[in-house]
This record gives sequence, structure tokens and C-alpha cells, in this order.
Amino acid sequence: MLEFFSPQNLNAFWARLTSGHAFAATALVVSILLLTRMVVLRIAYRNIEDKFVRMRYKRTVSYISFFIGLFLLLPIWLPSIRNVATFLGIFGAGFLIVTRDLWVCVVGWAYIMIRRPFVIGDRVQIGNVAGDVIDIRLMETSIMEVSSAEGGQTTGRVVFFPNAKIFTESFATTGAHVGHVFQELQVSLTATSDWKSAAELLEKCAKKQYETARAAKEQLQTGDAELDMISFYRDPRVLTQMVGNHIVLKLQYMAPTGQGVNMQDRIWREFLTLTAKKPRIRFAEK
Repeated sequence: MLEFFSPQNLNAFWARLTSGHAFAATALVVSILLLTRMVVLRIAYRNIEDKFVRMRYKRTVSYISFFIGLFLLLPIWLPSIRNVATFLGIFGAGFLIVTRDLWVCVVGWAYIMIRRPFVIGDRVQIGNVAGDVIDIRLMETSIMEVSSAEGGQTTGRVVFFPNAKIFTESFATTGAHVGHVFQELQVSLTATSDWKSAAELLEKCAKKQYETARAAKEQLQTGDAELDMISFYRDPRVLTQMVGNHIVLKLQYMAPTGQGVNMQDRIWREFLTLTAKKPRIRFAEK
């Protein structure tokens, strides 16, 4: 029984199967690949709970199965390409030139999968479009667009861009390396206001709402060695500036990716509630 699985016997069996039995060989290869894929995914799902990791794992296994099937089925239907030189002669340079953009997209997908500049769930900006990555396919990546004018709120539109843009467009990402973004909140006061008390209240509100400041600092320090070399001001702070006849307080703080609007709303609510009890703090009218 074990002798059947020797390399010589397996090669002979494959040669007999593929000679004149293309449909049977195709059915056998496809069945084995589908069964193997199903078993691998079932085993993986038992140990993986994160839905994003499951999605990436399923996509990777599917691509590997496809390329293995392509590698096994091409010699069955085109026996002449068993010779590599013949295969290259059939398709030639013309085929590569015509399909150049497609191959660049595939290479871009491989770069994203291996180098992982961003993953599903990260917030990215490619060119003039920003959003959260919702899917990474062989040819294209899709993101849920967000509006910078609305503080990072989703617009409800899904934007698709070819993976080739990873090589031609500059892009920024948060989530994979940092997970937090810097934000600024401005408060304008009259020149006679008690700006010191207002600054203290504003900083107090930020520190109260931002309970993960220490976690953000630790993530920045341990997430990426290159980022650790850059000096970040991680804790909330208030800067004071005189603009015309107004005093402007600028609160700078870090917000978890995708939660900037909600955090800003909580800070404003808390600050307005506290300043309502302080008659010496008066907001400037623009």
C-alpha cells in the first residue's frame, strides 16, 4: 500500500490520468483542492475568533488554492506547456505588455499581503481619498470613505482603487502602527475672560474623557521601532494664543482611530457644562 505513494508510482499515475482523461483529472484536482480548503478553513476557524483575521485567512487560502489548481490544470489541458520554454514562447512578451496593469495590481496585492502597510479595519488616505479599509482583493482594495470636514464621519460611499496605486500614489495609514491620531480643538474667549480657569477645565475634560492616554503612549513606544525614534507629545495639553481681540485655547490630544468625533463631542459637552457655572469665562463671538 505504501509503495503506491512513492514518487515513481505517483508520477506514473498522474501521467496515465492526464493522458486522454482531461475531464476526469480536472474533476479530481478541483475536488481535492476544495476538500483541502474546507478542512484547512475549518481547523483555522476553531482557533481564530477575530472576524477580520478570519476574512484575511479565508482570502489567502482561496488564492493559494486557485494558483495551485492553475499550476496543476494547465499541463492537463495544454500538454505543450509542460515545457517551460514552449510556455514562454506561446504567451511571449506581447501578452505581458498587454496585461501589464493587471500584473502590477497582482504585485501590489502581494506587497500589501506581505509588507502589510495596512490591513482591513485600518484608516488610510490614498491620494485625496480617506477611509477605512473594508476589503483587499487580488485586483483592488475597497475603503469606506470618511469626510475630513465632518471630523472623520463616514460618507456612506465605498471607494475602489486598483492595487497598482500602492506604487504610484502616496498614502498615509493609522491603525497598523499607531492606532491613534492627533486632533485639535479650539475655543475662542473674550480678552477679559478668565482664560487660565478655562484652560484648566479644558485640559481636565480631555484627560477625563481620554482614559486610554497611557495605553496609547505604550502602543506608540512598542508598536514600531522606527516610530519610537520620533518624539510625540502624547498627553493632552492646552496651548494659548492671542488672535486679534480674542484669546484662543487650542487643545491637542490623541484620539483612537475612528473615534475622533465621539471623543470631541464628549469633551465639548463636559466643558460646556462646567463653564456654564463660571460667569467669568465668556466665549467670543466671531
